[in-house]
Amino acid sequence: MEVCDINPICLLDIEALEQEYPGVSVLKTSCLSNCSICAETPFAYVNGEMLTADSPELLLAQIRKQIEEELVQ
Repeated sequence: MEVCDINPICLLDIEALEQEYPGVSVLKTSCLSNCSICAETPFAYVNGEMLTADSPELLLAQIRKQIEEELVQ
């Protein structure tokens, strides 16, 4: 998972995902060159796919869901 370190999702303890899901890594980057999205919307890249949501909490739930779906496959 990769996120801009100033994106609202970083207000949450996203590093905890590394403990919850072995094999998951969280990379905070200074900029992912999506400034127009980053300024207004919580977003993250999970396995190369951009996920967005209306709030950091909703995005975190969406990230967990995607991780769990991928673990089942």
